[in-house]
Amino acid sequence: MNQIVRMGDIRTSLIAKSHRQDAMATVFVSDRRSASRRTDRMPRVSSWGIPGHLRFARLAGLLLLAGSFGCKTEPDRLAGPSTPNAPYAAVLMVAPFTNESGVDMRPDLRASVSDKLVTSLNAVKGWQAVPLNRTLQAMRQLGIAEIQSVDEARAVLKAVGADGIIVGTITAWDPYDPPTFGANILLVADEGELQSSFETRMLTGRTGDAVPMASQSPKTLTDVVGDYDATRHDVRQNARDYARSHSDVTGGFDPPERYYLMVFDRWLDFSADQLVDALVQKEHHRVLRANDSPASSK
Repeated sequence: MNQIVRMGDIRTSLIAKSHRQDAMATVFVSDRRSASRRTDRMPRVSSWGIPGHLRFARLAGLLLLAGSFGCKTEPDRLAGPSTPNAPYAAVLMVAPFTNESGVDMRPDLRASVSDKLVTSLNAVKGWQAVPLNRTLQAMRQLGIAEIQSVDEARAVLKAVGADGIIVGTITAWDPYDPPTFGANILLVADEGELQSSFETRMLTGRTGDAVPMASQSPKTLTDVVGDYDATRHDVRQNARDYARSHSDVTGGFDPPERYYLMVFDRWLDFSADQLVDALVQKEHHRVLRANDSPASSK
């Protein structure tokens, strides 16, 4: 007569042990049979209806194709702005801007505008700008807080020994979107000294002998009036072109000038670039007029 085994005795019962061994053997045999059957089947097909290895090859081809298009646009995205050429070689300095905007501004803010103008001048081929701290040191030695006359500009220019000095006045200051910045700048220099850099006809006579050039007192040569109001269509378009040429800064912004509209310090970068570009163009025209004048043909 078989012995009845209680549930509590299942772990120690001999019959239970034999039943567990049979069950394990059955599972093992079942796994072996399933494995042998899979070897007889067809290659596995993905849900796309394409074999797996072909599907991965197709994905790799698409990625390579997309990468080739990306490489073509990368040089254009990183292309820098065009560098303007000056009509003559000169060492220029920038005085701290005065404030006539009606907005109370700290001296360091006005100095930052001058510093940005220095950076933009150094980007012009042929021009070299004196660091702002050197100009400020010369002004302190002369006891000049702000340059408000041509005589003061002459004194600072003589102390530093540069070819010309740019004196500026801030006329508009609104840092909120859409921003506005306005400024007037004057180039004060000795016209004879600057002219010697580009007017070769006045350096030599008909026989090739050197002709001494009379030095003149520094005076205002060129003035530029800048009004960079972001609500104006032409200013907005120039800001867009400037932002596109500086894509390393504005990457990810759409439209690209949005970054400059949001950050006023960047808008000042754009404004300083526009002021210097206008100064370069005006100096080119002034040089052409000087070359075509009757005095230059003698």
